[in-house]
Amino acid sequence: MKRMNELNFSLSQLAKNSKEPSFINKMTSEFALDFREGLDINIGVGYVNDHTMPVKEIAASYQYVMEHDNIYRNALNYGGAEGSPNLRASIRNYYKRNQIGNLTPEELELHKIVVGVSGATSILDGFADAMEKGIVITGDPFYYSYTENLTKKGFELLPVKSDTDGIIPDEIEKALNEVDLNKISYFYIVTINNPDSIILSNERRKRIVEIANEISDKTGKLIPVIFDKAYEDTIHNPEVVKPDSPLKYNERGNVFEIGTFSKVLAPALRIGFMLSKNNQIRHQIVQRISDIGFSNSLINQEITSRLLDEYMDEHKIKVNKAYRSKALSISTILKDELSDYVEEIRGGDAGFYFYITFKDVETDQESDFFQFLSRKTGNPEIDGEKEKKPRLVYIPGTICSRQAQAKRQIRLSYGFEEPEVFERAAKLIREACEYCHKL
Repeated sequence: MKRMNELNFSLSQLAKNSKEPSFINKMTSEFALDFREGLDINIGVGYVNDHTMPVKEIAASYQYVMEHDNIYRNALNYGGAEGSPNLRASIRNYYKRNQIGNLTPEELELHKIVVGVSGATSILDGFADAMEKGIVITGDPFYYSYTENLTKKGFELLPVKSDTDGIIPDEIEKALNEVDLNKISYFYIVTINNPDSIILSNERRKRIVEIANEISDKTGKLIPVIFDKAYEDTIHNPEVVKPDSPLKYNERGNVFEIGTFSKVLAPALRIGFMLSKNNQIRHQIVQRISDIGFSNSLINQEITSRLLDEYMDEHKIKVNKAYRSKALSISTILKDELSDYVEEIRGGDAGFYFYITFKDVETDQESDFFQFLSRKTGNPEIDGEKEKKPRLVYIPGTICSRQAQAKRQIRLSYGFEEPEVFERAAKLIREACEYCHKL
């Protein structure tokens, strides 16, 4: 018999699959241990712009909510599983005022709203709990945080090649020829992609729904299509064609649109929501929300409701003006510093990521490039004598893509840091490229 201190816990399969921390978890944790403000640079983390946070408006909204308990009842108490009625009404009105997704009032009226427990990710996680394990079709490069969670839960990921208009429908159809269609669980499509900020074209949004419907007809089961529109409120290039909501093509009720106000208001409010028809999956999502403690903090929901009603339209203009300015400045910096080494730079129209493909410099965790920027080459002249020289954290392409060129790609986030910090970052990246070429 084993002694008490030699016994192990009996873990679930999910826990067993999660023994090793994710790359992002490990990288940021290690970096945070001895991060030096003003010297080291972390442009891997996808934080939003602090300067665009509606601090005064949030304070004013909280005060308003507290003073109007006839409207915002029991705002400091528990809320229901579907979310605050006030917030759901405010989201609907926000869609109508701004013609979000070019939805007509009649099209919008066909869909119900549910608010998640903690941002959009909590709804996505609930989706993974509701669906039978199988194949999830997504774009490549893919949103690494959610897709890693899917694989831990037992799903198989089928990443499909993307170009400058998003995931390629012809490539989806090619990929489908290689798999058992009965094993398809659902589609997960990010409309403004993370990591490369590519905007999915309206034509492809419609075609993806059509492909899912074709699979449904062949397999005799309805294939859901999740469209994650987390970054659509941050389309800051005025020349971009206004995106259509895929809910326009939701005749069968298998299209689900998931949004959040984290990117345009404040992540700490933790507001994520889903629009869908009233069907089995929606019921399961609501039940899952109820099971783990109701929807988001009610006070946060009521504050957000007030923000949407009173401040959002003007505030969004301010946010996108700030991101546009940063995107243009940083794009120029990257081109000036890295043009000799870069094959392609994606991003700069929406969201706050640039996705860089180098000509011949590898960037994965084992690469000389990575070792240089993390100051782990073993050469004191490169790493630093008494203390490490400035370090840079980025997301390697191999974390979010299975394509061959992923070994030459990096994602940089410009939401949080200012252009002058990016100028330092670009110089460090250039030095890393020069170092790799000398080896």
